[in-house]
Amino acid sequence: MNLKFINKIFIKIFGAVFNPDNAAFDRYQWLKENLIPPKENSNLLDIGCGNGWAIFLAAQKGYKSTGFSWSEEDLKKVKERSELLNLSVNLVVHDARRLDKFKAEKKFDVIINLENIEHIIDDQKLINDISNLLEKNGLLYLTTPNLFYSMFVKENPIKRLKIEDGSHVVRGYTFKKLEKMLEKNNLFVVHKSYIGGPFSRSLLSFSRIFSQKIFKIFYIPLSIMFQKIDHIFFKKNTNNLSIAIIAEKIDLN
Repeated sequence: MNLKFINKIFIKIFGAVFNPDNAAFDRYQWLKENLIPPKENSNLLDIGCGNGWAIFLAAQKGYKSTGFSWSEEDLKKVKERSELLNLSVNLVVHDARRLDKFKAEKKFDVIINLENIEHIIDDQKLINDISNLLEKNGLLYLTTPNLFYSMFVKENPIKRLKIEDGSHVVRGYTFKKLEKMLEKNNLFVVHKSYIGGPFSRSLLSFSRIFSQKIFKIFYIPLSIMFQKIDHIFFKKNTNNLSIAIIAEKIDLN
């Protein structure tokens, strides 16, 4: 049994949600639980679609799904995975920092922006551009690192940077700061939660110390089990890894 065949089976079963790490599975579960059923011809945009798991989930639910990334190489891999899953998705090479230049045929009913805003210096512009692309009463699903998250491995402090090189330009956000930014752009929070509790964070820390190949047999079942434990016992833990927000576009004019 060759590696390519094994990879096909893996993608068929899990849809890329465990790549690159178990934190993606936490976000997958949150989006799966909270993504509203689409109406006829509902369209969805994933800004910074990564390996494509979110647009795959949306397409499976019936959305007309568009994902974009600045990386043409990443999108080639997403296209290959979408073909393995027999899903129709639209892929566009584009930079989130130039979202105002993105030409869409019509505004989107749902926009997803997961673990992206912390990489962008002009976060105010990003939120404004997202609002401009959302239909009236459209929804934004946003996750980003929690400013107060605690890891089990010592990290270097992250201060606001003046350059964008693909790494985080801030350590994270608070609900209060995000809500203030969103409301300035007619986006009003209808749901907020913490994701990535202590069990998931411990697994993430270990995966950064040791190669996943060492414990790959246990990695997926542990990711699933730990996410369930965290969701039951630690979903309101203020030290969780990420904060998650659903905001509705309401035109006050």
